[in-house]
Amino acid sequence: MPFRWALLFSSGAALLLMLAFPFTRLFPLTLGCLVPLMLALRGQGWLRGLLFGLLFGFIFQSYIMFWANFFGPPAYLFLAGYKTVLPAFFGLLWGWIGRKRPELYPQAFVAGFVGLEYLQTFGPFGVTWGMLSHAWARYPLFLQVCSLFGPWALSFLLLLANASLFVALVPEYRSQRLRWWLTSALLWLAALGFGGWRLQQDWGPGTTFKAGVAQNSMGRDVRWDPNFAQTAVQNLERLTLSAGAKGAQLIVWPETAIPYRGFLKLPQLTFEIGMLGLQSKAYIIVGSIEKLDDEYKHTVNCASLVTPQGAFEGRYDKQRLVPGGEYLPLESVLRPYKIFDRVMRYIPGEHSGGVFDCPDLKVRPGMLICFESMVPYLAAQRVRDGSDVLVVATNDGWFGTNPAIMHHFEMAIFRAVEQGRPVIQCGNTGVSGMIDERGRVMEETPINQAVLAVHEVTARQQRTVYARVGDVLPWLALLVFLLCPMLPKGREASAGNL
Repeated sequence: MPFRWALLFSSGAALLLMLAFPFTRLFPLTLGCLVPLMLALRGQGWLRGLLFGLLFGFIFQSYIMFWANFFGPPAYLFLAGYKTVLPAFFGLLWGWIGRKRPELYPQAFVAGFVGLEYLQTFGPFGVTWGMLSHAWARYPLFLQVCSLFGPWALSFLLLLANASLFVALVPEYRSQRLRWWLTSALLWLAALGFGGWRLQQDWGPGTTFKAGVAQNSMGRDVRWDPNFAQTAVQNLERLTLSAGAKGAQLIVWPETAIPYRGFLKLPQLTFEIGMLGLQSKAYIIVGSIEKLDDEYKHTVNCASLVTPQGAFEGRYDKQRLVPGGEYLPLESVLRPYKIFDRVMRYIPGEHSGGVFDCPDLKVRPGMLICFESMVPYLAAQRVRDGSDVLVVATNDGWFGTNPAIMHHFEMAIFRAVEQGRPVIQCGNTGVSGMIDERGRVMEETPINQAVLAVHEVTARQQRTVYARVGDVLPWLALLVFLLCPMLPKGREASAGNL
């Protein structure tokens, strides 16, 4: 393919993938949106592969990470650029394999893209925004396969569809077409059959209780305004008492809901919130920011458990922070520059357990604060530690109306399916709601409205296959990808013969 057309195709693939996500939500595009990228990279060699992977990655990541602009252009550009590194590197390898081993190029692309999505979750800047599978979050039938091998399973099926379309379009792969089409069709049918079976499966009795979420909707313009602090607390108290009156036994507040720093060191306010637990006769999970006495004036993002008896019985400090937003990498070097003034000074706290005990309900909520719900392994850790229901407390108010606010909620849908646990999510401005263990949204609130939601939730003890075996699929995909260039050539090293 000529260079200028390859540039156009790489850019087009990124644009098509963007259209698959909220709010456009043209999710069927994921069945073929990567075909232009596959065509662009085929036979280009490593240098052009690097360039086209870089172009594809930066266009898509600039869209999907635009929410980071709230923390300033430097943070946004840094995160978008960082998330482009792996697509550029894989583009280099795809371009090289496409030239040296064209007969294995489709296999290398599928395996490599699964590995690419997996590797994006690692490191201090690891986030899972924009996985192929995320576009299908609202369709439970297709999601059930994630209970077997995680979100990578659905991404793998979508990549099979892309590769099947690719070999149909390229004459050199005519001898592979039947093989790809049959494999893709059989695996899709198996996934749909499993999905239908799992949605109908009787899981037996669990521990059913009423959960409530108090979405107080304090926008980013007034959230930390001292004139609105008391109003915020009063709104939360009103919503909590209403939830208690409706029978809620576990009430979740948003991340950093208390608009006073150092809440746990304010006896009058902790007494007031403790009395609220007593009045509502419910457990309350309260989000706050706690100050540390160090030279950098660091803070901790905290969730505390208030019992129906009015006592504070548990605490969890957020461990996975948002780089460029909640903390500044290379702080000692970069902090003096004013362009980084909007980046906050959070650090991971000492209370890292993450599982609360509610003996009156006989449930153990596993806490995930804000972006901790983005990555599968933290939810998996909560389940290994004994959690039977997952709780996400978040403040997505700084998203405004950016599609990221919906994208974040939909990641919680995947955590529910992967671990076989219901999820209760409470956001400051939304989206809040309850999701059952099969990924079906039972309750969902509108954004930017002060609302209360109460719904029955059933805690579960069963462990999914994915909870037991972990990330076998992406590791296997990475192994296949690395082996592709090393496999001995057949009688004829051409696209038509494997």
